[in-house]
Amino acid sequence: MKALFAAVALLTAAAASAQTAPVPSQAAPALAPPPGQATGSAPPMASGFRGDDDNELWRGRRGTPVVVEREDLEQRLARLERLLGEAFERSGRGSGKGKLREAYEELNDIREVIAEAPELRGRGPRPTPPPPPVPAYQPIADGRLQKILNAMAREPFGKDKMNVLEDGAEGNYFLVGQVQQVLGQFQFSKDRLQVVRMLWSRVLDRQNGFQLYNAFQFSNDKEELKRIISG
Repeated sequence: MKALFAAVALLTAAAASAQTAPVPSQAAPALAPPPGQATGSAPPMASGFRGDDDNELWRGRRGTPVVVEREDLEQRLARLERLLGEAFERSGRGSGKGKLREAYEELNDIREVIAEAPELRGRGPRPTPPPPPVPAYQPIADGRLQKILNAMAREPFGKDKMNVLEDGAEGNYFLVGQVQQVLGQFQFSKDRLQVVRMLWSRVLDRQNGFQLYNAFQFSNDKEELKRIISG
């Protein structure tokens, strides 16, 4: 009989909670009170939770809706059902079995309330959007670029400057403005065109490639530049 009374007591407590507890399909933390609202007062609810006349589910119900986790409550009800079953098997033919039968019916009603409970759509603050992802490629650091330019400046011939640039540029990416700084190290157009050929595949802001035309004086050099940056 102790098991019977314990099972009925658990069912009564669960019924009192579940009849007033709309349950979301996912776990939802308790909503924090907005500024100016006393702690402990009921959080603001979406229109589906207010028990107004146009809400068929909540019409005629009493109590304050609260937020619980549907999966957790279903597990507790399953455990309660198992306890009731064990008590039913141990009970005789007296009023105890009738009480247990009523308890089973009440348990089924609670399951229906859980199944029909609307999902919570709170009015809390919107979550802060995540920061934008870091670009996969970054242009060469200004300090690193300056070291390459200084090393190129110490070489008297264009071929040697090109070798320094080729070694220093390996594994790095550039902006058009940085390419312009490199072009300033070379005197002849053929060398400048060679620099553009070398670096263009690693330029990140190719939409600014038109700025490179100022580094060339003759039309045929500009045409060759156009073919490089267009291809």
